[in-house]
Amino acid sequence: MQEFDVRCAVPFGFYNTALNLGISAGAVFPWGPGFLNKPSPLPERFYLGGDFSPVCTLGGPVTLWGFKTRGLGPTEPRRQSRDGVDDDNDDSSRWDFVGGDLAVSAFADLSFDLPIKWLREHGIHGHVFAGAGNIAKLTQNEYKQFSPRKFLESFRTSVGCGFVIPTSLFRLEGNFYHILRQDEHDRGKTGFRFSFSSPS
Repeated sequence: MQEFDVRCAVPFGFYNTALNLGISAGAVFPWGPGFLNKPSPLPERFYLGGDFSPVCTLGGPVTLWGFKTRGLGPTEPRRQSRDGVDDDNDDSSRWDFVGGDLAVSAFADLSFDLPIKWLREHGIHGHVFAGAGNIAKLTQNEYKQFSPRKFLESFRTSVGCGFVIPTSLFRLEGNFYHILRQDEHDRGKTGFRFSFSSPS
């Protein structure tokens, strides 16, 4: 498994405005003869999604604003229970997200002070953001179908805005997410949600 994260912050010098940029990527392949014919182990695959902030998250491609945790990428039909009854009528719950062997995610986050003195004194600030990411399966001969162009064209994307309350224990965000692109079975949703992340 290989992963990398690149992050940078560009301060603008007014109202504590700063542009945070980041890109993460990772690839995993099983070892041994005929490894491209074999499936990679499920726990070692990459999964994207989750509303926790990518600004504070390192460790390869993990998060993508507006999508549920492990809420996008390659899927397989969910196995039915022993009695053959599926109680959930939600179509998205009929699919299991099985992760991928190649993942890329990127984000841009512009943070700034809010125009209220009490909020500024307590470090509460606003931000607008955009994120994109994608996962592909390469093992089990799926690499034969892989196209860099199709991979880039099928990136899931989202934008949004919100506020951040930093504390010594966690980072609380209240964000409105708008999904720009998702695939048929992805679990992305436009709307307002709260999320917690590790402190930045």
